[in-house]
Amino acid sequence: MNWKMRGRVFGLVLLSVNFVAANASYSIGPAQAGASDPIITAQTRATAITVAEEQARTHLGSFLDYTLDDNGIARDNAAIKIVMSGYGGDDEVVWVSPFAMRDGRYVGILANEPKTTETKHVGDPVAFDAAQVRDWYFFGDDGKMYGSYTTRVMLTEMAPNTARQITQILSPTPVPAHW
Repeated sequence: MNWKMRGRVFGLVLLSVNFVAANASYSIGPAQAGASDPIITAQTRATAITVAEEQARTHLGSFLDYTLDDNGIARDNAAIKIVMSGYGGDDEVVWVSPFAMRDGRYVGILANEPKTTETKHVGDPVAFDAAQVRDWYFFGDDGKMYGSYTTRVMLTEMAPNTARQITQILSPTPVPAHW
């Protein structure tokens, strides 16, 4: 898969994740659900996302070791998802790419538009620390996307065609076998 196609698919992932997040309180009620359809509530999603974020943070050190070069600059096609506060103290997770380590902190560029703040926009620089990291991803030499723990959780809530396209680029496991 060429880089242009990867960019398009990543854009689709971001749009899908933002759409699901924006409609987080919606769930199919029992009267509308099929017999085999899971009923997903906001609480179920929140728990699954929390577990996914914990799993991503478990492998954060390996991801950073693999992704950052000797100058602290992340390789191409790697991103990191951080939590930042918006207006009223509301937390929001946003993707940052590219990113690097500078003077013991991480810096990067917002890859998607924050919804809870008017002071930061897509393309703006941000500084953050490891405690703010919630997820990460990179494309391996095999062309597959590793990481993306939270995206993997939300696949069941996406439109089937969108989920199928994303599944095609996701690696079978979130971490490479050589970690």
